[in-house]
Amino acid sequence: MEEFSDIITLTDAEENEIDYELLDVIPFEGSEYAVLLPLDDDSDEKSVVILRLLGGADDDVEDTLEGISDERVLNEVFELFKERTGETE
Repeated sequence: MEEFSDIITLTDAEENEIDYELLDVIPFEGSEYAVLLPLDDDSDEKSVVILRLLGGADDDVEDTLEGISDERVLNEVFELFKERTGETE
């Protein structure tokens, strides 16, 4: 049985590579949103990153993630994530 890794590496605007754990993919209003946890975050209060998942044009093209500027979408996707994981805070 092949093991699936939920670790993805993204490159930021300064070309730094950052590893994230993919916690979930949330469908919302016709799109899908990836909920990511930075792996190198040593703070006491962990925060997730939510990005919109853009599928590749065909099977040979990797999926792309893009930032979200709409606060309503971010909040609603985060609430759905908390419901799915059973978190109340």
